[in-house]
Amino acid sequence: QQQKNQPQPSPRSQRWEHDSMMNRGLNKQLTMVSNINLTQILLLANLIVMSIIAVNFSKSASNSIQPTVHMEEVSLLPRRDETSNNFQTRGQPRLGADHQTMPSYNYSSTNRTPAGIGSTDAAGFYFVDPKEGERDFYKVGRTTGTDKVQAPTRLPGCLQDDKKCTRPNCTRPECRPWGHHYDTIYQQRLGPYSRDDVEPFQFLEVGFFNGGGYDTYRSFLPKAECHSIEIACIEPGPRSEGKWPWGNFAAVNSRYQQYLDENRLHCGDGNDVAFLESVWKNEMKRPDAPPLKIVVDDGAHIAEHMVQTIFFWLPRIQPRGLLIVEDIQPISEASAFTTQFLPQLMKDLHYCGDPKQAKDHLCFPTLFPLLASIHCEMHICILERNDHPAREPSLEESKPPKNALDLKQCKSSLPGHW
Repeated sequence: QQQKNQPQPSPRSQRWEHDSMMNRGLNKQLTMVSNINLTQILLLANLIVMSIIAVNFSKSASNSIQPTVHMEEVSLLPRRDETSNNFQTRGQPRLGADHQTMPSYNYSSTNRTPAGIGSTDAAGFYFVDPKEGERDFYKVGRTTGTDKVQAPTRLPGCLQDDKKCTRPNCTRPECRPWGHHYDTIYQQRLGPYSRDDVEPFQFLEVGFFNGGGYDTYRSFLPKAECHSIEIACIEPGPRSEGKWPWGNFAAVNSRYQQYLDENRLHCGDGNDVAFLESVWKNEMKRPDAPPLKIVVDDGAHIAEHMVQTIFFWLPRIQPRGLLIVEDIQPISEASAFTTQFLPQLMKDLHYCGDPKQAKDHLCFPTLFPLLASIHCEMHICILERNDHPAREPSLEESKPPKNALDLKQCKSSLPGHW
């Protein structure tokens, strides 16, 4: 505190002292030239040039403004230790080469070639065109800085220099840059909900993090009562005590306190069915609440958490509503979702229950009666509810069964079965 109260030198005096020290050092170096050989002279000349560059850089840096870095670009989230149920930190936040300055992508709705339900621009990027009255998810996402639409902006830099990519040398170029291209699937499936004339509905996001995605949804879905769940804003402390030791990611959002005051941001573990039930019954399932239509899982990016979101929330979503699971890319934490869970769910989607086909068995009897369709694009899947009414399973039924991430435990996957 005493150090804070002491008068600090002005930036001008700091630069003057810095320059003076550098000049004194240069003078001492020059007096040595007469006593050294040619090789040493060349080395000294190189040192002098670099010293001058350092002085100039120091001057320019002191007058510049540091570039803005979106918190979503920093890997702060802990990851699960694959050998236990504990979490481990990813280490100190650091920015990779992908987060350096890259050629920006100039989005334009003109000069595009129609293709399918969208159009392709001159750079080769495909966009789903908003229908009349719908908002543009890509444009909204660009204003909020969410990672959901960053791939088209960052891919050109990767194609020019693979060293600038987060995942260099990927066979599939779209996997190289930081960020996603979710706007195509979001425009198709959420576009109708973005209209001003849609009936009010509830929206839930699992995984607020720093709120870039949540801000995007609130702007894109003006008729939605938007809720979000985040574990990082619980009481700080040891994880073994049910607290959070890795910092409050959510607090960096400028509207953090507003969202808490509005009772829209709920602090707790999105993988804890007891907490989920308390949020549902106490905060969302109110007599005056609109129907729950959309749930998005953008939490820990861990397969176990993803399937927990599905088993708890899909039955509670109203008919023809949507449950969205993001970040199902091939990483160790999430890969079981696509290799173990999705094949079983896809099989149940086509189940008929023909008594003549004794080899046909359901893998997920609680989900089968509610599922209408599965729509996947790269690293994201959307499950659509059918017309059956929403229901509230018990807490035990709201948990994933043992076979959820082990398809060999589903009878239809055994040898001699389908």
